[in-house]
Amino acid sequence: MGNKSQRTQELGELGELTLRELASAAGGVRAVHSAIARRTFAAVRLGVGPAVLPTQLMHDAIAAGTYASIAAACTGAAKAVGTLAGSSEVTDDDVTEDDVTEDDPRPSPSHTARGAQTIAVLHGLIGDDMERTARTLAYPMSIRVDGRPVPPKYRALAAAFPDAGAHLVLFLHGLVETESAWRLGGRPTYGERLDAEAATTSIFLRYNTGRRIATNGADLSAMLEQLVTAWPVRVHRITLVGHSMGGLVSRSAAHHAAESGRRWVDLLTDVFTLGTPHLGAPLARGVHVATAALALVPETRPFANLLARRSAGVRDLIHGAITDEEGHASYADSFDVGAAMDVAVPEVVRHHHASAVVTGNPRNPVGLFVGDGLVRTDSAIGRNELRNIGLRPDDGLAINSAHHFTLLNDERVYGWMRRALALPGSEEPDPLPRR
Repeated sequence: MGNKSQRTQELGELGELTLRELASAAGGVRAVHSAIARRTFAAVRLGVGPAVLPTQLMHDAIAAGTYASIAAACTGAAKAVGTLAGSSEVTDDDVTEDDVTEDDPRPSPSHTARGAQTIAVLHGLIGDDMERTARTLAYPMSIRVDGRPVPPKYRALAAAFPDAGAHLVLFLHGLVETESAWRLGGRPTYGERLDAEAATTSIFLRYNTGRRIATNGADLSAMLEQLVTAWPVRVHRITLVGHSMGGLVSRSAAHHAAESGRRWVDLLTDVFTLGTPHLGAPLARGVHVATAALALVPETRPFANLLARRSAGVRDLIHGAITDEEGHASYADSFDVGAAMDVAVPEVVRHHHASAVVTGNPRNPVGLFVGDGLVRTDSAIGRNELRNIGLRPDDGLAINSAHHFTLLNDERVYGWMRRALALPGSEEPDPLPRR
């Protein structure tokens, strides 16, 4: 699809999705309004008797008509936008170079940092639903260079990576993030520094974080199999680096590759997980329970319905699920968060794990309770009194006075990463177990 057509399609679908969500929100507001009104008129009826009935009927009719009109207008506009966007679709043969560079030189939203971030937020919230209904916004996992996708094919890779090396370092972002997240603070990314100082080749990926973690893991495994075969030079070593959910996707990919006999996993030597909720995230569990609590009362039930729409990827964060068998994405919202299932990390791959606490002292009660603000320390190191996925304490890094997103671009993390990889100018780590 040409740039001009893709831009039209993405903008049209964003507008359509926004209008549909507004229509749904109007229905939710109507439900809250109706529940409160029923309770109010019931109380008034106790004092004045049946005389309140005509007023109640008039109120209900006016309210129903108003909300129905708003919802119908939004739904109609969404259909119109969707029709216009769909009718403007053209093929690559219909778009010439002049069409792209002169008539409409502006990039598609998904090719820009701000546009991609907007789509990434939608992915995190309802990405699994978008995968079923969206036409262009639910794009598959992809390698990104300057915001644009690069297919894992020889010619495309050779053009995108003219200095391709034998040690590949792949970076996976977290929930509602994109590959731009690694540029926190406007500084060079870990990958750019590694490439300049240690001759690695860094590859930044983008994926739909609303899908199941196991699904994204399987896609990453399949992509790596293609990548190794199509890479311009022979690959000698692979390193995976994941922030937050990206660490779970990395583990899922390695597990999937080992189970399915993928060849690329034989080249995998190191996995770095930065602020990854290996044992689950408190916020995900809290939302799960809160949804059940809000559903108990009519006035708050619409809010429960809103929370219940959260994506399968978010539900997988309840326990840090990395396989399909764990099934947390299909759990009904209730006060029971279900049972956890631990998948141990393979011993032949070194798994490095970084955690952070918001306090200056890691033993501060606040730091122990909130960790980096989103992920507690015990979850980031994969071990507590009940669970243990096998991460070695000696392969960990703990930093103080930092939050969850500090781990995306921090000097302490970079130095630790470089030493752990035994790159030039760093201290050699313990040897890996023999395969």
